[in-house]
Parts: sequence; structure tokens; C-alpha cells
Amino acid sequence: MFKAAIRVNKLSTIAQLRGASLHAQRHDETGKARVREDAEPGFGLAWSKAENDRDYLAAFKAHKAELGAGERKGSPLCLQAICVVSPEWVQKAGNLHDPENPHNRQLFDQAKAWAESWGGKGSVIATRLDLDEKGGAVVDVMVSPVRESRGKPVISTNKALQELKQATGERNEYSALQTSWADWCRDHLDAEILRGTRKEITQRQHLSPETYGAVLDKAREDLLRPVESVRVALQAAELSWEDTDLLRDYLLLRGEISRHRDDPRGYTPPEGDLDRHGVMVSLDDEPNTWKLIEAFRRGAQGILSTAYRFGMGWGRLIDEDGHEAGRAWFPALSDRLHLGAVIAKCGAFCAEAEAFVKNLRLEGSKHQLSPQQLWPEEATELVERYDRHLGLAAPQQIRPAHREQAFEVERSPEQDPPQRQQGRGRGGDRGL
Repeated sequence: MFKAAIRVNKLSTIAQLRGASLHAQRHDETGKARVREDAEPGFGLAWSKAENDRDYLAAFKAHKAELGAGERKGSPLCLQAICVVSPEWVQKAGNLHDPENPHNRQLFDQAKAWAESWGGKGSVIATRLDLDEKGGAVVDVMVSPVRESRGKPVISTNKALQELKQATGERNEYSALQTSWADWCRDHLDAEILRGTRKEITQRQHLSPETYGAVLDKAREDLLRPVESVRVALQAAELSWEDTDLLRDYLLLRGEISRHRDDPRGYTPPEGDLDRHGVMVSLDDEPNTWKLIEAFRRGAQGILSTAYRFGMGWGRLIDEDGHEAGRAWFPALSDRLHLGAVIAKCGAFCAEAEAFVKNLRLEGSKHQLSPQQLWPEEATELVERYDRHLGLAAPQQIRPAHREQAFEVERSPEQDPPQRQQGRGRGGDRGL
């Protein structure tokens, strides 16, 4: 596994932009000291809106002219985002300091694309990946978001960060940047890239070249430091039975999120006690149809019951804003979308399992059941909705699932939506 980390620096004055330019061009003493003995100063990949790719002041002026943007007095002019991934990921494809290494190229391009994904199109004024230092796999991105204020374009880093915070569900803007960058790396660079250790990112309004170098080195150290063992942490924790029970269910859902993220199109619900063949073999020996149904879909129904415990019951999920359900436990939108897809597919499987078993009993009859007639209703529509949310299907003009007319079907009590049973100290559906 590889890691992604980020450090952020707010530049609020022209002098700070000029200082950052001097460092990027290796005109300052600290910049010169960081160059490897056998490297050419300033060697690397760079781009900006100015003629000189490492002149951030000129790039900022060109940016303002291009967008006709004004400034707010005392507000940051731009953010310097230091985007880092594990050097080992770059080395998978070649030399760490080779500008033709495809991983260096991808990292350089995707850092800019990521910044514009939340800063807005054209918000990046310059990017740089230094290849003249001992380390590597670090892209400096200078981003100056522009938002409308009273009908006029104005540079507003704070508003862009607030928007990102809301989108990720994180507690502060810096955690939002960290989560967003890690998610972007995983989706656009390598599925094995994980979020670095949670730490408060420096909130200094200005980093001197010396401090910048120290922060950069610290970011690299964070990626090299082994992740704290979950097993050791749990061994040291004092957990009640109820806490342990809740943790088990939470980890179950986290595991399904990971399974779906790894292969969203090939995802299948957890197995039950019987598969299709097992149901067919047991058909003559087990006269109770519902026992066969429950054995077949036990794994999928377990996910539905567990999701209910965390505020993501079927009735809530099919609401138009169902993707907001479970935010307290799963603050990242991407996690909720993948979990919503898992729940939808498990629901669809429950309906399919019931239809499959009952239709075996009705073999030869003209009255074969369709999964769309059975609980949970609207499962197919919900699967399609989450496929669209995750970009797995083309958008379609359909009504929200919860507004579709449901089939009127007589059903037994066993078909009611699954809920946590009282007993074993669970206390019903506490935690919703």
C-alpha cells in the first residue's frame, strides 16, 4: 500500500508570492541547499499561466487578468498545496527523478486536476514537481479560486475550502483537503493509495523557505512511518460489550465499502448459508419455504439489518436525499455512495432470492413471481440510482425511486423490513 498526504500554506501578500517564486527558481540559499550534488538547479516539471513557469507573481497577475477577478483586503491571494504520495509509487514505474517516468507525469497532471476539481476550472495558476532534490513524489500546486460576490468575480480561498469541507463531511478544511486528495489519488492514480495518518495540517499564514523545507520533509516522513496497528490499538482500548458489538457491525460495513470500491461492477452481496444449488438440493427435504429463503439471502439481509443500525435503513435510503443518510458514521460522501450501492444491491438480491425460491415451488405454474413484486420494493431503481451517482451508468430521466408506484402484494410478516432484534444486550436500534 502507498500513502497520500498534503500540506497547505496560505499566501496573503505579493511579497510572499515573490518569495515563493525565488525559492522555486532556486535563487534563495535554502533552495540552493536542497539541490542534489549531481542535479541541475530547477530541474523538474513545471507549468504556470506566466511565460516563466516558476514565476508565481507573474502567474498570479495573469490569472487576475484572465478572469477579471478582484481581491478582498487581507484575504489570501492563493493556496500553496503541497501534494505528496509515497515515493515508492513513483519508483514502481521508473527512476524517482526521471521526468519521463509515467508516474511522475501522472502525479504532476492529476495534482492540478484535483485542485481544479474543488477550486474551479482555471483556478490553478502554477504547478511544480521538483526533480533536483534527494526526495521526490511531491507537487506544489498554487491555486487561486475565484467565486462570485455581489455579481463580480473575487478571489476567495476561504469559500472554496468551506465548499470542500461540506462536500467531504470533514470537521475542518485541512482534513477535507487531506481526504479529498487521498480519494483523488486512489481514483485517478492507484487504488492502493491510502490516506496518510490524520494530523492537523499547518495553518501558518506564511512559510519561510526554511520552514517550507521542514514541512516538506515532515510530510515525507509521515508517508514512511508505519500506520499504527489497529490490533494494538484495540488491545489497549477498554470496550464494553455493546461497544464491541457496534464496532463489529461498523467494521462489517467498512469492509463492504472497500469491496465495492475495489470492484463496483463485480460486487456481489455476502454469501448466505445456501447458494442456488444448495437451495435446489434442499427443496425436497425442507418444506418451509421461508427457511430456504432466509438461508439463501442471510448474508445480504445481514447487511440491510446492520445498515439500519447506522441510520441507513431502506426507508431512509430511498428518499431523494438518501445519500445523506449515515453521515454521522460515514462523513465522506464517497463512502456513503459506495455503501448506498452496497445496500441497494443487497436489497435487490433479497428480492431475487425470495422470487427464486418461491418460483421453484411454483415450477410449472403460470404465476411466476418477479423480484420487482417483492420486498424491498424499488430495489432495481435504487441500484440504478447509485450506479449513476458513482458514474457506472449513463444518466437517465427517471422519477426518484421513492415516488414510483409500488406493487400491491400481500406478504407475510417475515417480509417486513429487517430490524435489530432485542436481546444479546443490543438494546434494539440504539445508535440511530
